[in-house]
Amino acid sequence: MTSRVRRRVTAVLATLVGFVLGVSGAIGAQAAPPFATEATLTSISFVQSSVESGQLAELEGTWELPDNPATPAGFVVPLPEGLQGLSDAFPLLAPDGVTEMGQCTVTETEIVCDLDSAYLAEHPLNISGSFNFWAEVTTVVTEDQEVTYDFGDASTTVVVTPGACPDCVFDGTNNNKRGEYDPDTDTITWVVGVKAPATGMAGGETVTVVDLPGPGQEILPGTFVRHTDEIGVQPDGETGPIGWHPKPAGEYSVSADNSTVTFVSEPGYFYRVVYTTRITDGGAEQIYTNDAEITITGQGTVTVSDEVERFGGGGNGGGDRVGRFSITKDVLWPSDPIPSLVFEGTFTVTAPDGTVTNGQFTVQDGSTWTSEPYLGGSVIHLEEFAPTQPASFDWATPVFSMNDFLVPYGAVAAVTLTNEAALATGVFSAAKALTGNAVDLVPADATFTLTYTYPAGAGFPAGSGSLTLPADGTVVPSEPLPVGAVLTLAELTPDDVDGATWDTPQLSTRTVTIARDTLVEVIVTNTITAPPPVTPPTPPRVLATTGSAFPALPVTGMAVLAAIAGGILVQRSRVRRED
Repeated sequence: MTSRVRRRVTAVLATLVGFVLGVSGAIGAQAAPPFATEATLTSISFVQSSVESGQLAELEGTWELPDNPATPAGFVVPLPEGLQGLSDAFPLLAPDGVTEMGQCTVTETEIVCDLDSAYLAEHPLNISGSFNFWAEVTTVVTEDQEVTYDFGDASTTVVVTPGACPDCVFDGTNNNKRGEYDPDTDTITWVVGVKAPATGMAGGETVTVVDLPGPGQEILPGTFVRHTDEIGVQPDGETGPIGWHPKPAGEYSVSADNSTVTFVSEPGYFYRVVYTTRITDGGAEQIYTNDAEITITGQGTVTVSDEVERFGGGGNGGGDRVGRFSITKDVLWPSDPIPSLVFEGTFTVTAPDGTVTNGQFTVQDGSTWTSEPYLGGSVIHLEEFAPTQPASFDWATPVFSMNDFLVPYGAVAAVTLTNEAALATGVFSAAKALTGNAVDLVPADATFTLTYTYPAGAGFPAGSGSLTLPADGTVVPSEPLPVGAVLTLAELTPDDVDGATWDTPQLSTRTVTIARDTLVEVIVTNTITAPPPVTPPTPPRVLATTGSAFPALPVTGMAVLAAIAGGILVQRSRVRRED
């Protein structure tokens, strides 16, 4: 095909593309969702090393998304001046080639790709992909020129070649065929041009055109003929037939299968037969071929062919599938639970490539802690810090329902962490000490009662009790009591002792805090006293008044003296008799 003819055929294609883009432009650009996370366009380039002004060109790009993206997530690629997108919509397919991880829409001015939130939730790491789409090159050049197109995050440079030949002399049309894919309807419009000199056909010639679609297509109803007898400047700047309009339906015939058209030419006219085929294989062929046989009276039969690439964009991508693990705390309490108690531990994640990540977890009884996502197949090892609170508890070795397990793909590995607590206890002791002048009056088997009470503490209820203390000072230990319990001590009033009185008891301490390894001994001192025996008073000596020089003695005094004197006389009498 000569360059002149090629450029004229290109003009036909440009006209068709303009029709398609005009229709797609009426759809209007769709506004991008308010993405919470924007992907980054990492590269973009033309598939071809050079592109022609006024023609379609294919571009391909790559993108990536940050790990653990907030959703909705996606990206928008603005099309720069000089490129006009070919309306299209296509899915972003995951590596399995079936699962859709997103959807892209191409308009005249931009590409919008919305990523599937559910897919991202299961594949939140190392998310990236690629896409391809078609655009018309609207940049006008008069000679081959390198042009850089800026897409925001990335740019690309390509050689743009001139598309029109305004200086070429029009010398007629050749038999030709060109097709254009319509992504909105998944159909291809095939235009068969009939050979004619620069002045148009001679007239009276019978023209028969038979369309022979290739695999994956079927001809749709609506085959028709267009014609014109005007020559002028076409939209691309070249000189050629213009003013095309449908030939009246009664002036040509179409076969029942819509493949064969027959008409008789008119002097000075140019002709095109337009067929439409529908793609029946869902795009499997990707490139679709179509032949046409053109027979003109006296000129024999000529076969023309063309192939059309299904100008549909496409894309793929993926992220690493992840899983999570959870830890549910189950505490076996010795008494009432302590809801505010927090348990802590560490975990180690060893990824399939050997990368190690460390972290910590905190969880309360009856609650569940869930990890961040990690690569499926990673190995998880768990450890718990030995609980130290409350002080009144002794904790058994923690038990994980499983450990050193694999992170599942797209699921959560549920682990139960069990802690069993026992109430720690201690004792105190007490002994009796007796003092006072009436200690001997206290019965040897006497006992005294020391009482204690304590309020509720961390992990134990309030309680009370008593110790029976013998009078002989024997040390008496208490029963086991909760560590941390703060005891208040008091002694009951002792039994009465005849002839004696108890003083207020004196305790070496009135409060005791129970500890694990410290024994507190309390001494309860009781003082008992009795009054001394009563001694009669000695009467004073009194002398009777006799007028003597000695004072008179009272009568009782005289009686005493008389008794003494009598005793002396009796003694003397006994002596004399013995003599």
